[in-house]
Amino acid sequence: MPTSLSRLTAESETRELTQKYAALLKPAEAASFLLTSVGTLAQWRYLRRGPAYIKVGRSVAYRLGDLLDYVEQTRVSHNGVAA
Repeated sequence: MPTSLSRLTAESETRELTQKYAALLKPAEAASFLLTSVGTLAQWRYLRRGPAYIKVGRSVAYRLGDLLDYVEQTRVSHNGVAA
């Protein structure tokens, strides 16, 4: 019985990781989503600003969840105070 339980746990963890990283966007897609340019994203990465990103070798990708978090963090309310 423990092996089937561990197998179910492993499958659950795999499913969770798949969902977490399923929505990876290329810089051009992320820039379009954020209404900015690919160059601006590159500048933000250089300055260590902007949304979190994933780098594998020379490739850069953005998780949709990280972009959504970034949008929420930069939201400003009508009274000029960050919400």
